[in-house]
Amino acid sequence: MPTVELPTGANLYYETHGQGEPLVLIPSTAFSCEVWKPSQMPLANSLQLIIHDPRGSGRTRQTQQVFTINQMANDVVALLDHLKIPAAHLCGHSMGGRIALEMALNFPGRVKSLIMAASGSGQAARPGPDCIPGLPHWLVIRLVEKGFEKALREEFCDTDAFFTKDFRDKNPERVEEFFKVAYATHAKLPEFIQLIIARHNWEATHRLGDVSVPTLVLIGNHDSARSNHLAQAEILKSRIRASELKVLDGQSHGFFWQAPEKTNEVILSWVKRHTVI
Repeated sequence: MPTVELPTGANLYYETHGQGEPLVLIPSTAFSCEVWKPSQMPLANSLQLIIHDPRGSGRTRQTQQVFTINQMANDVVALLDHLKIPAAHLCGHSMGGRIALEMALNFPGRVKSLIMAASGSGQAARPGPDCIPGLPHWLVIRLVEKGFEKALREEFCDTDAFFTKDFRDKNPERVEEFFKVAYATHAKLPEFIQLIIARHNWEATHRLGDVSVPTLVLIGNHDSARSNHLAQAEILKSRIRASELKVLDGQSHGFFWQAPEKTNEVILSWVKRHTVI
């Protein structure tokens, strides 16, 4: 599969699948595009699906050692330039939604529509001490006490962060398989810290009124762990004028993998509704 030297300073790994309306899937913090393959590839039956490893993760290598949300949004624009795609639909999960939102704010003509999936607009929308920019204290403590791999495994497999308890109890093998796929190409510790810093130093809540592209705010009604994405989703919906809110019942942060058929149905329906013939 191809890599491309982008003028933004990244040797970016990407894949394209299918034909039709272009949809870019942007993964969560430190994930590579491999996380989409178990569940989201059916979208390529109807769309041109574009997936990539953001800088710091997977097979992408950055020649310019800059990790910011802005830079990662510029990487997506440069990838579309390389593919000769004037504009695409964007679906970003968690930090991927921040990257997509940054691109929609800075390059609205390149974005046909935006899906903010379990995402937010920055620290200002978070409660308590998490509203402070910078490396989160709780994350540093967890990494020091548990170590890198164990801390990630706990978040993905043993808490309600990504999968509900009922789902974990009934489908332990699916949860374990997700962890194996995600961790195999996950950012290593040095890059992970860089990406966390990028995520927690970015703020766009004050700019939400400037979003001009159709936006779907997609959230599970159980996604209320430390980051409280439910509260962040309400802020996105209230401040982005051309936005709709879709709440997935019984889902937490990882609805792409817990309920892939329903999630794909929502994404495909949204893209079709916002395709100009």
